[in-house]
Amino acid sequence: MESQRLNDEEDQASLAQMEGEQLYSPAMLAELLHISVRLVRRWQRAGLLEPTATVMQVPHFSFSQITIAKRLVHWMKQGATVQSIQHQLAMIRERLHAPASLDSLPIVVIGKRLVLCQGETVMEATGQFHFGFDEQVEEEEEQRPATIKFERAARSVIQPLAVKHTQPHALAESSNQLASLEHLVEQAVVAEDADDYDAAIEWYRCALAVHGPNPDICFQLAELLYRQGDLPAARERYFMALELDPGLVEAQANLGCVLAECGQFELAIAAFEGALQQFHDYADVHFHLARVLDDMGQTVRATEHWQRFLDLAPASPWAEEAAQRVHQSDVAWLDF
Repeated sequence: MESQRLNDEEDQASLAQMEGEQLYSPAMLAELLHISVRLVRRWQRAGLLEPTATVMQVPHFSFSQITIAKRLVHWMKQGATVQSIQHQLAMIRERLHAPASLDSLPIVVIGKRLVLCQGETVMEATGQFHFGFDEQVEEEEEQRPATIKFERAARSVIQPLAVKHTQPHALAESSNQLASLEHLVEQAVVAEDADDYDAAIEWYRCALAVHGPNPDICFQLAELLYRQGDLPAARERYFMALELDPGLVEAQANLGCVLAECGQFELAIAAFEGALQQFHDYADVHFHLARVLDDMGQTVRATEHWQRFLDLAPASPWAEEAAQRVHQSDVAWLDF
């Protein structure tokens, strides 16, 4: 436990050294791109986004990862799924014989397929080449230089990607499936990708029922319940996640937000302050705590957290609101 505490302190010190470079939490990144936080976390779990720093299990992403996230948004608008993107990128990297970073790959989208392009040469993830390809290629906002050397693959047959979405009640038919936590979580993720949140919730609940309490699954379940609008259930799952892992500071931050939405402002403040005791530079928490304090008329305390948020995240999509609140506070003092 002492070793874990020291590691967390070292992580926070490393993050403090990066303050010159703006880092974005999952919530900030989601706000910036107008997508759900769940999708950002899904990309991270799939290895499509890589955090620059992780403190108290909270990932922080650099601007280069925002560029990648924009590409992912573009690809998904073309119909590609997270699972298919993950699979096709793995095939592309295998054919390049190098773990090329996503932001360095000259990839464009043809339908739902990701292809590497160099001049008029187009190579699919399967290794199939197309010369003089006459199908319209969807160009991205930022064209990337073609710097990857192509290698002709032995196979050139397109392997269609099929994702099977199994319903939770099918569990009763297979005791072997019940024995695997990985299978249950995978099914929940597949359901999430299909936007079937009810099924995903059932799968996560099945995982807890079969394998016992798990803080990460409780957290994921709380997130889905919140998205479904079931605030009391989400609140209880966040509480359970924290009982199982008090260091899950993101759960504590989210719990504060849920408590505030439930009108339990004093408890929300306590949750936010508890999160800051563990991670004092958690910008998101300073922002949400400032909001609650402002709503409760505690302007002086709120201004301290608005200002701290601006110090930590000046390029955040929430920075304008924070700056306005600080300005309003300054004007109020002058009038007084």
